[in-house]
Amino acid sequence: MTTAPAVCYSGWDIGGAHLKVARCDNKGRVISAIELPCPLWQGVDQLRRALRTAFDSLANANDRHFVTMTGELVDVFANRQTGVSEILNCLIEYISTDKLSIYGRDGWLSVEQARVQWQFVASMNWLATASFTAASVNEGLLVDIGSTTTDVVPLQNGLPQPQGYDDYQRQQLGELAYTGAIRTPLIALTEQAPFEGRWISLAAEMFATTGDCWCLLNFLDSDQISDRSADGMPWYPAACEQRLARLLGTDADHGSSAQWQLLARWFAEKQLEKITHASLQVLSAHPSLDPQSPVIGAGIGRFIAQQLADRLQRPYLDLAMLYDNHKAAADFAPATALALLAQQQFTQIA
Repeated sequence: MTTAPAVCYSGWDIGGAHLKVARCDNKGRVISAIELPCPLWQGVDQLRRALRTAFDSLANANDRHFVTMTGELVDVFANRQTGVSEILNCLIEYISTDKLSIYGRDGWLSVEQARVQWQFVASMNWLATASFTAASVNEGLLVDIGSTTTDVVPLQNGLPQPQGYDDYQRQQLGELAYTGAIRTPLIALTEQAPFEGRWISLAAEMFATTGDCWCLLNFLDSDQISDRSADGMPWYPAACEQRLARLLGTDADHGSSAQWQLLARWFAEKQLEKITHASLQVLSAHPSLDPQSPVIGAGIGRFIAQQLADRLQRPYLDLAMLYDNHKAAADFAPATALALLAQQQFTQIA
């Protein structure tokens, strides 16, 4: 007698720049977690291409699939409702609707329910991470720093305690900060920088991004980055230095590697300052949050969250500890959280 293959649970996080997929088995063990480039602003065909690659790499015909998204915001779509609908249309080209569930603010939705309740589907990936984390960490401050954005979510009494749910609300409240470890243009952090003892006004161009700084400071390795750099050149140190130099209107040979690293530290400080301000704004709305509760770091930029914990004088907990120390799973936290949440719920039902 042939034994049917065990059901696995695939979590999909469809962003504007990346597709992230995590899988767990029916025991809740993380099997894999990957990130694929998906510049959705260039058209829905980019998502189709990423989906095909993901299925070639990961798919098990017996998988159940659970999806969240933030890509509906990209400017290829007329509005967010259209974006949600178009992403759903793309998904059902590859996944049978009877094996597909969409993550919403109040639980799992079918594809057709997600079309109607699109406001509860759009940009809810942070809530998946927060819900899974709060079940294990009763109280704390979840800080998920991805390539593009930072989510700051207070956890209390075993539940997420956000004040806002959509991006418009969350950007006002400090719960969503548009700064990330790789893709953020450095000109978005500051208009000037110190170099050779002087303040230099920066070119208002996307000549360099935060990924350049964190690579130069050895917090990121080029192998971790699937994004294209600002000039399309690799993420090795000499290229990062040249991109920083362009912001000053000069070339990398104008200064030493030590000088470019010091400049990278300046930008890193400005980014940490921005994330600290957002976190303090969120904490100010939750004065009863235990000051000894941890900062829980998630995302590919969670090394910044560890620095934040020191600033806030709180202990630090790496989300990888909740994912069996699977570092890639913590890099792509919402996708992993979706897979694990689904496994917990649907295994119980079975």
